[in-house]
Amino acid sequence: MAKSKIFFRWLAAWPHWLALPFTLGATLGFYIVPNPFPWLAPMALAWPVLLLWHLGWTLMAASQLRPSALIGLIILCLTWPQTKGWIHLTTTPMKEGQLRVATWNVHQWRNLTWSEPFVTEARMQQQALDLHADILAIQENRENAGPQRALEANYPYHTTHMDQGLLLFSKYPIQQWNFEPFTASYPGHRGFIWADIQTPLGLVRVVNIHLVTTTFVTREAEVESDTAGISASIWNSAWRLTRTAKIRSQQVDQLIDWAGQPEHPPLIWMGDFNDAPTSNTTFRMRAWTDAFEVVGKGFGSSYAGLWGFPLRIDRILMDTSWQPLGMKRTLQEDSDHHPIWVDMARAQDPL
Repeated sequence: MAKSKIFFRWLAAWPHWLALPFTLGATLGFYIVPNPFPWLAPMALAWPVLLLWHLGWTLMAASQLRPSALIGLIILCLTWPQTKGWIHLTTTPMKEGQLRVATWNVHQWRNLTWSEPFVTEARMQQQALDLHADILAIQENRENAGPQRALEANYPYHTTHMDQGLLLFSKYPIQQWNFEPFTASYPGHRGFIWADIQTPLGLVRVVNIHLVTTTFVTREAEVESDTAGISASIWNSAWRLTRTAKIRSQQVDQLIDWAGQPEHPPLIWMGDFNDAPTSNTTFRMRAWTDAFEVVGKGFGSSYAGLWGFPLRIDRILMDTSWQPLGMKRTLQEDSDHHPIWVDMARAQDPL
């Protein structure tokens, strides 16, 4: 009889056992590089859904004082490393830093319907200036656009490489800068730019990156679902995600190798990583502090193009010699990305 009771107690945890193979795949996708296992990458992106599943059933079991709640709690604890980048709760008030950096994928200064070009440009131009950033990273810039010229007029120092729509604007002198081509290039994502900037707090190397996109477009998925069926749409979407995950992994390889070069100033990474906080990209960039995981609030969603699902793919990472003090996402209705800024200071400086 005792063995029978133990069996039924374990059986009561069937929701966790049902999701466990997918949870294991998502966890492996977080820790294992997509080369040569690209099919784990889409599973890692699905972790937030699995998290809510396990959390819901754990709370339900706990409310009824069922032992199965312990199983759910163990799963949630073991998967915390892949959860903490997705949501962050803090009651610490923001503090004014000594340096403000910001990043924004401006979608070529066009709104999502590509209408009202002059009105949209003027509105986005003002939004970019209202960030009040000391250093601003822009992705998907359109050459000679009105907002670009306005930023050049307001920032005395800036880079000029236009091949990939990547620009850096600075209030402080840029000592040197360069464009580094990706060995694993992709149309529109052929490299990254960096600049050594002499700030009042010392020399810093700022890197503006735009990793290869997932090539997943919600409108295309909806059309494909209507014409070819849901199963075909899911299969094709997963194939696109795995294909680009391999390329993005190779780009991250190159970034980490490049950052490992000796004798360079402390790094600040800014840009569109095109990968979720539950991805292997996030795990491999853990050597740098993710500002959101220190001073972020809520989901920190920076991308508005996935049916409203909170997706944080734009990030600001920094060397451990820097400390993030405040962070904000600025909501806007034009680009499919929201700009984010971070106030920071030297880690050893008194706050």
